[in-house]
Amino acid sequence: MTNTLVSLGHARCKDEFRRAFACATVHDFFNLFAVALFLPLEMMTGFLAKISAWLVSPLMQADNLSLKGLNFIKPLTKPMVNGAQSVFEIFPGTLGGVALVIFGILLVVVSITVMGKLMKKLMVGKAREVLNSAIGRGPLHSIASGTLVTILVQSSSTTTSLMVPLVGTNVLSVRQVYPFTLGANIGTCITALLAATAVTGGNAVFALQIALVHLAFNVLGILVIFGVPFLRELPLKCAELLAEYAAKTKLAVAAYLGAVFVLLPGLVLSVS
Repeated sequence: MTNTLVSLGHARCKDEFRRAFACATVHDFFNLFAVALFLPLEMMTGFLAKISAWLVSPLMQADNLSLKGLNFIKPLTKPMVNGAQSVFEIFPGTLGGVALVIFGILLVVVSITVMGKLMKKLMVGKAREVLNSAIGRGPLHSIASGTLVTILVQSSSTTTSLMVPLVGTNVLSVRQVYPFTLGANIGTCITALLAATAVTGGNAVFALQIALVHLAFNVLGILVIFGVPFLRELPLKCAELLAEYAAKTKLAVAAYLGAVFVLLPGLVLSVS
């Protein structure tokens, strides 16, 4: 959803917005296709649970599995987080929590928008060549780059959202960025693994297994969907088609956000 909100910053220019919105939604469509493919299979066979159980067994035999110390982002941001929490504690009841969530969402959108504009100005000359080398060299190299960047920032939303203004301004193409965003899917699993390895006691196995399910889902999604040529094109085609409609009418954006992030999750929760 963050990607889509960032793409709205290009709404004043039709062509820029079309490219930016396609970049924002290609990642969503890939994830939707992966869920549509693997969720029924998981419900029928439990194959992801079995894979994660097989992977977790040797890991749990290690004497000290905790990787909590590798989380270098949290110590850097903790003072600012604590400061923000103390400010919003003045609100009564749950109002403080709601206000903090809204503030956090706005801060993420503003930060990514500002970073995107800075990157657009920086991506000239040698810097642009380096970026094209990291992303445009080939799909496997692009996936690896997306994975590495996401591990460093520990946020797939940040990684993918930073690409939106670069595609919007035609520095990169949606096709070039597509595998990079898939690497972000793998990289974001590291955050879950870091948290899972810090859990001790009876729940340690389940915490690690859930994190490994997430990793297995994303890796298999790339192997199956991106690995099969005709399936690989589906997220691209859907994103580009939706972007064409969105460029013509912003109602398409509202309908997309409502359907994918409100209606669809609500429907799944209601029938489960």
